[in-house]
Amino acid sequence: MTTNLKKSWDELTDLIDKSGSILLSTHFNPDGDGLGSEIGFYYHLKNIGKECRIINISHMPEIYDCIDPDGIIETYSTNHDEWLNKVDVTILFDIGDYKRINEIYPQIKESKIVLFDHHPLQKDNPYSVIVLDLGSPATGYMVWKYLQYISTDEFELDIISANALYAALITDTGSFRYSSTHADAHLMAAHLLESGVKPYEIHRAIYEQRKLSQVRLMSYVIQALQISDDGKLAWYIIDAEMIEKSGANLSDIDGFTEFVRTIQGVEVAFMIQEVSPQTHRINFRSSGNYIINDVAKEFGGGGHIYAAG
Repeated sequence: MTTNLKKSWDELTDLIDKSGSILLSTHFNPDGDGLGSEIGFYYHLKNIGKECRIINISHMPEIYDCIDPDGIIETYSTNHDEWLNKVDVTILFDIGDYKRINEIYPQIKESKIVLFDHHPLQKDNPYSVIVLDLGSPATGYMVWKYLQYISTDEFELDIISANALYAALITDTGSFRYSSTHADAHLMAAHLLESGVKPYEIHRAIYEQRKLSQVRLMSYVIQALQISDDGKLAWYIIDAEMIEKSGANLSDIDGFTEFVRTIQGVEVAFMIQEVSPQTHRINFRSSGNYIINDVAKEFGGGGHIYAAG
């Protein structure tokens, strides 16, 4: 499903115009797309005089400090509840499932909730406005298109918003190598560069600052790697002992399954990670010949057809 974007954008604009306070948020264990989208939207709202805050359920990984120089992203605690209970509008970016904001949801469920996403839509949802494009290469791309749509003069972005949306674009397109990358994604990149983005600086901050703990954990993953007899399926398990021995954390695992998928001949890769003795996280990646989000749904998850969990 893809909504009528112009209709959705108009509904969103009207809702924002009538709002007093606005919450922006994304899913737990946030990635570059969710973070970049909400940062880019935050500065738009501030520019039009709106009261807004970004409050996420999880801490932002350090690699994304480069797109939040003002330190606007907050991590939820119960101290936020009084403000959250008074919010008029909540905008969720790249969420997949609204339950992925965890403890924040009960605090904002009475607000008007807006979805900004490119993941499949749940049948039962609390959204007042849905901005959905399953063909979008990134939620950040959708934010960029919306800002372009409402721009009455020449479309310009401040450098912080441009950097944030560029990070959203490169992280969700695999630096423009995934099949979801289309021509307009490159036009977006060109516009962001014209706005002052320096690609190498963003790329280096996100992809070339690996901690030693992450490298140690990767060595354990390689040792634990299993390959099917036909070489098309690869998988690995990360348990609590591996995390403890390496000194790694949850954000250090990002990208491991995609790395395993790039092994010659592998069509599908998946990870099983021990979060607690009772809870495990599963992450799937496909080369494009096999749809894997239906498998994720069997375990209560979801996502894109070739990237899910």
